[in-house]
Amino acid sequence: MPVYLLLGLVAAVGYSMGGLFTKQSMAEGCGLFRATAVSMWATALLLLPFLFAGGEPIPWDLWYQPVVAAILFFSGSLFFVLALRTGDLSIVAPLSGVKPLLNALFVSALLGVHVPPGTWAACGLAAIALLVIRTPNVSTVHSFPRTAAMTLGSAVSFALCDTCLQQWAREWVVLRFASITFGLAALASLVLIPRFSTPWVQLSRKAKTHVLTAAAFSALTALCMAFALGHYGHAPEVNIAYSTRSVMSILVAWGLGRFIGGREHHVSRAVLLRRLAGTAILMAALSLVIFGSAS
Repeated sequence: MPVYLLLGLVAAVGYSMGGLFTKQSMAEGCGLFRATAVSMWATALLLLPFLFAGGEPIPWDLWYQPVVAAILFFSGSLFFVLALRTGDLSIVAPLSGVKPLLNALFVSALLGVHVPPGTWAACGLAAIALLVIRTPNVSTVHSFPRTAAMTLGSAVSFALCDTCLQQWAREWVVLRFASITFGLAALASLVLIPRFSTPWVQLSRKAKTHVLTAAAFSALTALCMAFALGHYGHAPEVNIAYSTRSVMSILVAWGLGRFIGGREHHVSRAVLLRRLAGTAILMAALSLVIFGSAS
């Protein structure tokens, strides 16, 4: 299996672990805006040492490149938070599944990169898999248009950010570019502070532990994705591997949720069958990419 796919899978595990702890921190009183900002700050701190990496001088004449990437990353994160606040994960998650397709479209149209037919097919299968895996929630139908718009805005922003990493990061030294990009995004996230629901000192010890743990896993996810996209490229394929986060999230919630207060391991037979079917489709998509890269 190519290294960039392995990095996408590791990122999926990090995302799943981070999502579980974020959910538990919110149950303990930590708001979604704070959880998002803390994750960005943790990512910036993790990548900060790489600002001084590499023997090549920083190409400051290309200053706009990390700025654009940071704006896209922050916008994607903000749209995602707003989508979750206006709607439900049962709407947000399936629509987020279009991201690999958007990655394929952008690298093909904007970068002129040839995307193999097998990768296009795998992108479509990944989107279908997420649609199958998530359980519909009829109580959120009224919020669908607004939630859909926010979710698609998030997917477009993140896919364009991936395209920027693939195209520009090597010129700067990959992790140096990531360090500047996520550092700028962390600075932008300071505007979220007025939206924090509770002062830090008033949060419970559990809430603080959970949100900091979630932030650490989010930072690991960002590091893996940034290096995979910047060093190897292959944004559509990396994101197909990253799409396995939906399956990873189910496994993590089932395996660890009961130990930290989650209830995700209690599901009906119908939901379990949907998840198994979606997992099979997603594995087929990943297999297409793996065997396609080996040919």
